[in-house]
Amino acid sequence: MEKLVLFFIALLLIDTAFAQQIPELAVAKATYNFIHVRDTNNRSKPYEEEMLLMLGKNSSRFTSNVRFKQELEFITGIESQIKANGGSLNGLTIKSNRKRATLNEDYLTFFNENKTALVTRLINYYLVEDSIPKINWEIKKDTANFSGIKCQKATAWFGGRNWIAWFASALPFQAGPWKLNGLPGLIIEAYDDKKDIQFLFTGFEATNISEKDRPQQQLTKGLDIFALANEIKAPNKAIKTTKEELKKLVKASNENPAGFAKAQLSGTPFAQLAELASKTNVAAPNANPAPIMNNPIEIK
Repeated sequence: MEKLVLFFIALLLIDTAFAQQIPELAVAKATYNFIHVRDTNNRSKPYEEEMLLMLGKNSSRFTSNVRFKQELEFITGIESQIKANGGSLNGLTIKSNRKRATLNEDYLTFFNENKTALVTRLINYYLVEDSIPKINWEIKKDTANFSGIKCQKATAWFGGRNWIAWFASALPFQAGPWKLNGLPGLIIEAYDDKKDIQFLFTGFEATNISEKDRPQQQLTKGLDIFALANEIKAPNKAIKTTKEELKKLVKASNENPAGFAKAQLSGTPFAQLAELASKTNVAAPNANPAPIMNNPIEIK
């Protein structure tokens, strides 16, 4: 229960402004149904989640669409309360809208910089940067249509799996779900040859957002709803770390979520609020046993 409450308090710590850099706006968004056979001994019950791919001209962000919607709803509600309280946190009511656990990782790709950023949300944000993985796609002659979008087939060996991807040359984005990239058009659908991992296309839309829509300043400090909804970037206060250190942090968070969260918020203006919220009687979704994971997306 404490983990659920503190997860949402942590959203108040978001500082979505980049110093000395204006992030790209998403010009389009694609959605996918992500299906992952996490436990090969229980293939009939794969993990599923609705995912969102935000597309800029030279960048992309792949995130949980479930969490994306929850965060927008939560921050909008918090901002309304703060405004009603004259900018004060006193009397703030935290109402969890989190119905289920979601993936807490975002994959950002910046093509002009040949850079990727893995952002993991563990109360604070942790950032692991890397170069864009090179995927040696073999483009086939096969074609197919997905929701009226004409696509062409491509195959590649990547991350220990044989991938099949369908890309749309009419949509000039070199991005795709997860780490998949590098085809001459948006990757509309992708899966491995065993179909243990599937990214199934569910929709595409232009955002109709331009620079003239970007607010000149935030109405409430630290709660930039426009940025969260439309900008492709990592949080400015994300803590840079390594893959190895991140694994240790994830392990600590899983073993003692409440203690880990309070330690993360210690010394911030929200420490007292976190302590109070941890004692709040908030209804949590039915607890489920920790999922078995013997089949990660990236095998090697």
